[in-house]
Amino acid sequence: MGQGARKQLAELLDDSERRGDFSTRVEMPAHALRIEVDGVGELPLPLRAPVTRKLIAQARQARFGLGEQTLADTSVRDTWEITPDRITLGGPDWQRTLSGVLDAVRTALGLPPTTVLRAEPHALLVYGKGQFFLPHQDSEKDDSMVGTLVVSLPSHHTGGELVVEHAGRSITYRASRERLTFAAFYADCRHEVKPVTSGYRITLTMNLLAERVRPADETGGGPVADLSHCLTEHFAQSAEQRYSYGHPKATPPNRLVYLLDHEYTQRGLGWDLLKGADATRAALLRQAAGQAGCEAVLALAEVRETWDAVPPYDRYDYYGDVEHFDDCEDEECEGECLLDPDGEPGAERRRSGDFSDYELGDLIDDEITLGWWTRPDGNGGEQISLPVPYAEVCASTDNKDLTPYQSEYEGYMGNYGNTLDRWYRRAAVVLWPRQRSFAARAEAGSEGALRELQGHLDTGELELARTRARSLAPFWKHQGSGAAAAPLFTAALRVAVGLGEADTAAMLLAPFGVETLSERHAPDLAEVAAQYGRTWARGAVGNWFGPVGAYTGADRATWLESLPGLCAVLRAADGDGDAVATPLVEEAWQATEERLTGWLGIGREPERRAGMERLGTTLAHILRAAGPETADTLTTALRGLPDTALECLLPALRTAARRPAAVRDGTPVGRAFRSLADHCEARLTAAVARPVRAADDWSLAPAGTCRSGCDLCPDLDAFLTSRTRRDMEWPLAKDRRHHIHSRIDLADLPVSHTTRRQGRPYTLVLTKTNAVFTGEQATRVRAETDLAWLREKWPRPRG
Repeated sequence: MGQGARKQLAELLDDSERRGDFSTRVEMPAHALRIEVDGVGELPLPLRAPVTRKLIAQARQARFGLGEQTLADTSVRDTWEITPDRITLGGPDWQRTLSGVLDAVRTALGLPPTTVLRAEPHALLVYGKGQFFLPHQDSEKDDSMVGTLVVSLPSHHTGGELVVEHAGRSITYRASRERLTFAAFYADCRHEVKPVTSGYRITLTMNLLAERVRPADETGGGPVADLSHCLTEHFAQSAEQRYSYGHPKATPPNRLVYLLDHEYTQRGLGWDLLKGADATRAALLRQAAGQAGCEAVLALAEVRETWDAVPPYDRYDYYGDVEHFDDCEDEECEGECLLDPDGEPGAERRRSGDFSDYELGDLIDDEITLGWWTRPDGNGGEQISLPVPYAEVCASTDNKDLTPYQSEYEGYMGNYGNTLDRWYRRAAVVLWPRQRSFAARAEAGSEGALRELQGHLDTGELELARTRARSLAPFWKHQGSGAAAAPLFTAALRVAVGLGEADTAAMLLAPFGVETLSERHAPDLAEVAAQYGRTWARGAVGNWFGPVGAYTGADRATWLESLPGLCAVLRAADGDGDAVATPLVEEAWQATEERLTGWLGIGREPERRAGMERLGTTLAHILRAAGPETADTLTTALRGLPDTALECLLPALRTAARRPAAVRDGTPVGRAFRSLADHCEARLTAAVARPVRAADDWSLAPAGTCRSGCDLCPDLDAFLTSRTRRDMEWPLAKDRRHHIHSRIDLADLPVSHTTRRQGRPYTLVLTKTNAVFTGEQATRVRAETDLAWLREKWPRPRG
């Protein structure tokens, strides 16, 4: 039944009166426009070649956007561009003409009659013979931008057609030789300019901006009653599972997500700014929601689909032999064009690009995630993270009928493959019954749900707030970390303070990462710790850090820089801020100590030293954040480490020396760094005082503990520790040779190891290199340099 209601709703909306199309074309007399360009003057229309060449002399190579970059690549976009600040538009009839064009465009694109369109010049483009622009999609450069208007100036040319496509349809526009040609289309439509075959194509591109000047009439029209019935049925029936076998009977769905056809940005998504059929369907759904007792919001969805797919060529013949690409130009190719980097057949040559010509088979998997939605009251929107299950989705247009913004094909790999992944960005109307509003919003990590809880607390409805807060437990999972999650964490923290219920408060705060915490949270953190106690606070901090050994990355390193300031504000706040500050430092030290232990076990000096140096900066931040007892504990642990730890301790001291006021002598932090400086000075002094290696001393330290307990490593260590032996020839089988190779490489020993491939077994030849002496000399020089720096920057107090 659930699927039937969704299917009927999608069909009703698909059959509803369509209002507008995705693009349109208007022609006007050329004399309506008077256009001047700096350095050229007024352009006579139609344009001739001599004037056009003057335009090119004033132009630059046009660029295009790719993600966050702006590029100039003539293999993608080959045209000349003049920026709008150098263009003047006018003429006695221009404003009247443009206003009439925009009215016609608004109607043709299906925008509401209450919408007023404006056209903002973007660039003057000149295409010569052979120039083009590959298929692309315009970015929405303004909050109110809904589309693009291309004004083709009359000129004698061939080719250069503008091709606009959307939802599987394609329209081709050709410019007039005598009149102004206006082509308008929505910003999310892919379009291209075909190569010019003769003459010059000159266009003025303009951004279409939409403004709503009065409330829209949202009454009447359409199958509202039928849609309302579908909504009621959808929310009353058990949610159907895609694969029902083995699944228990499901509860009714929490929401309905109806996918719209067009793409929108956060800034450009609004009930007033919907495009074409989206506007009609969304208005109908909004009216039906009111009749069915539902709330409706607009959302942005990220969609991924995985299809069984077949390329447009036969990759395998009947007997499974590999055949090469139809377009492979190598006459002697025997399938190598299908080989992966390891030479294995079957890996597809193209990993990403345009796969529109691939034949889709079965849909293997799909994922839909809502990442942003408007608030029910219409006041702005908010970031969310909400996976949408199969039973809550419907659409009148299938994803496969739209153009994905990214595709990746995985060729046959033996056990898997021949799959095409496609990603789409779609807008959606999201609906839920009003009585389930709190759960529907809270499940998405909505700040609005927490504001509702805070509202109950503010009005004294404590038990209602507690009941609703407890209802979050089944789905109040990972809410993110860092600045993006900070507003949600702030709201959750204040609710946790007001609930007065320790377990519920812990549940509300648990899903956030420690990178979310900042100084502005200190007062509430101190208050909540004072309310629920130190044991509770320690558990909360543990949740924020996550499991021991979890990957943290650059965000954690950046956050650790702020740890000293955060702990200082915590300890100064009313309440019990130290109950949070102390476990923050201890958890940070635990993770750092684990990494430090790992680096100490690395024998390869360049790799180890680089890692230890990075860790030294983190260690300095942790020590500066520590309280007196914790600082003493950390210092004692660090002083007990082997000499190799100086590769971490010295960078920590260098970091601290750049903030002398923060580590001044006499304070607990200052005493901690002073203790480490004295420890490093003693170790370096001892290293410098060691006798210089004798010219005939070839002894090395043992290779370390062999975890396998083999019978080879004692013989290896005997060779390494010998003062006189420089070479060793060792007949060994392949696996035993590899074991010795790895022992030498892991310990980064100055010993070459080669295999003489004569006889059986082959002979492993070990030779101690001159790095025995040069490496030790370099270590001595580095120790002397470090010691001199240490005595300058961390001098011992006098007396």
